Amino acid sequence: LLYIFPNQVSLECFRVDDEVCDVDNLRLYGWICATLWRGVKEIEIYFEKSPMLPTQLFTSHSLVTLKLRFWGEINVPTKVCLPNLRTLHLKVFTPSNDSVFRLVSGCLALEDLLMVPGGSSLGKTAVNIHSPSLKRLVLDFHVLLTKFPNDIDYVVKINAPNLECFEYNDSVGDFFTLSSMKLLEEADILISRYQEDERNATRLLQAICNVQSLFLSIIEAETVFRSRLDPVLIFPSLVFLDFCNEGDDWQGTWLVEFLHCLPHLKKLVLTFATPRRGLKSLPKTVPSCLLFDLEEIEILRFEEDEHMFELVGFFLSHALVLKNLVINFAGKVGEEYQWRLSVKERLLSLSMGSKTCEIVFCH
Repeated sequence: LLYIFPNQVSLECFRVDDEVCDVDNLRLYGWICATLWRGVKEIEIYFEKSPMLPTQLFTSHSLVTLKLRFWGEINVPTKVCLPNLRTLHLKVFTPSNDSVFRLVSGCLALEDLLMVPGGSSLGKTAVNIHSPSLKRLVLDFHVLLTKFPNDIDYVVKINAPNLECFEYNDSVGDFFTLSSMKLLEEADILISRYQEDERNATRLLQAICNVQSLFLSIIEAETVFRSRLDPVLIFPSLVFLDFCNEGDDWQGTWLVEFLHCLPHLKKLVLTFATPRRGLKSLPKTVPSCLLFDLEEIEILRFEEDEHMFELVGFFLSHALVLKNLVINFAGKVGEEYQWRLSVKERLLSLSMGSKTCEIVFCH
């Protein structure tokens, strides 16, 4: 039916998944061409191996959404012109040379870009993104690092001055930004592999320092906190921080040092494993956000640990405008009721700097 009266029937969406139907490369090639003749607005192709894509796919004036998922290289032609494409999702592909740069640069109205590299034929993956119109960017390297845990290296260069939402998943490569992200509203950063060169992590934080809401998850805390934070690293607009550390290497002192970089923080959410060292020595200076701005602290998976109580005690005594401390208990077998009761009594006995603070317990 795709080949009958191609100019008389329009097509909104074309989707092919080789897990659902067995399609060979030649037939897929013809189908894509036929849908482009009909002015299709959305194309989704999910293939196990890299399919043969027609050059017309990269010069379509009707496409608004393009989603590709397959193992292998994307053969991007020299000329790319997708003037109306707003959403581009590329999963488990192999970047080659400047293919990503040419593809993204040819999308003049691009707003939503998701990239999940899955392999590199050169041993080094280069992701170069230049897009003045881009508003949402997702870079997920977990597939790449799972497939090549010790052999992969990658460079990320971003020039997206109007970015509003940024998500980054996995280890920190040689990260650069060529323009400040002044309009950034939300960032979701997951660093799941230890990076010895903490300067790369610092570069990443500097690139997103204008963000208003930050979800920061770090498996190895030393990735960011091994050396003293750059004194010029300030998040002037950040009002919400969700900080998660699943490893056991964190120190409460590191967290307090990071709070010095967040002068206007209003809500703090914490999730971490049982701390190893806590506040080894009480900080001499209190972060200004604790004194003047922080209104709510939520601790997920709270465990009965002396270092945890020490950190909470530090927060309560110095958070002068705190309204709510929310405690979510970790799973506990055995005498759970008595354990939670003893934790509640101890927390309620801590001195508070705020006269309006309420401690809320969630089970």
